[in-house]
Amino acid sequence: MISQYRGFSEYKKAVLQLVLAGSIWGLSFICVLWALKDFSTSTLIFWRFGFAFILGEAILFLFYRKSFYDSISDMKLSFWSGIALGMSLLLQTHGLHYTTATKSSFITSLYVVLIPFTSYIFYKKQIKVSHILCGAVAFIGMAFLLNLHTEQDLNFNTGDLLTLGCAFTSTFHIMFVGSVANRVKNGFRFNTYQTFWAFLFTLPFLTYEMTTQNIRLWPETVHLSSILSVLFLAIFVTLVAFSLQVVAQKKLTNTTASLLCLLEAPFAFMFAFLILGEKLVGYQIVGIIMILGSSCLSVFIDRPQDRSP
Repeated sequence: MISQYRGFSEYKKAVLQLVLAGSIWGLSFICVLWALKDFSTSTLIFWRFGFAFILGEAILFLFYRKSFYDSISDMKLSFWSGIALGMSLLLQTHGLHYTTATKSSFITSLYVVLIPFTSYIFYKKQIKVSHILCGAVAFIGMAFLLNLHTEQDLNFNTGDLLTLGCAFTSTFHIMFVGSVANRVKNGFRFNTYQTFWAFLFTLPFLTYEMTTQNIRLWPETVHLSSILSVLFLAIFVTLVAFSLQVVAQKKLTNTTASLLCLLEAPFAFMFAFLILGEKLVGYQIVGIIMILGSSCLSVFIDRPQDRSP
């Protein structure tokens, strides 16, 4: 298996890295829900980012000493992606107080159709009519998913709105990573640095929450499931999955890299169905198909023409 992987092209390796990252992110929605039983939004993010940064730096220092010193320049490159990462996860985590794991994952996946529009606004990249159509279909699909098509069954809550904000900030995170990916010296170190910036970004929210709501940094009562969830989020989601994204974006365009959302959302639904027992009715499944369909088409339209599939 390993020898077969080594024989893959760099493009195929990048795609496989996104497949693995998507599966990890899909499970992360369940872990966040479990962790929120004991932790608040800001304390969860504090321990998640703080532990991930310390562990990541320790690994580099102990086992990759040369890379530890050679990749210090990645700190500056990771600033804006770290801010976007902190903002997106803050919105997504707080949104999970009010919405389901399935809804959160599919609303977040809308960034795949937002990327062409933001790329046009900030980088003057050509936008096609097909991009507009994909965006329209995706947002109609989101309306079905959230029951917005029936006036008597309006179900767009605070959590859904916060998660929609996460979709926008996730768009900028992918763009920021893509804009500097080719200058990054070490993908793992870049990720630990963006984790550090995300950690600093969330500190004011932590201070506000602790002073106004009398919340402890470490809860008095903590269940084992919450502790294991925080560890999984820090090690596998923050360190491993986001490092895979950074490395993959060295070989993929921003739009192609957003393919990960097509993996994250179905994995999240699968885990939510198997573990949490979440279910969807018929028209919500139609909404999911519309979102995934428009996302697939958007990625297909912008596929690299000079790379083999």
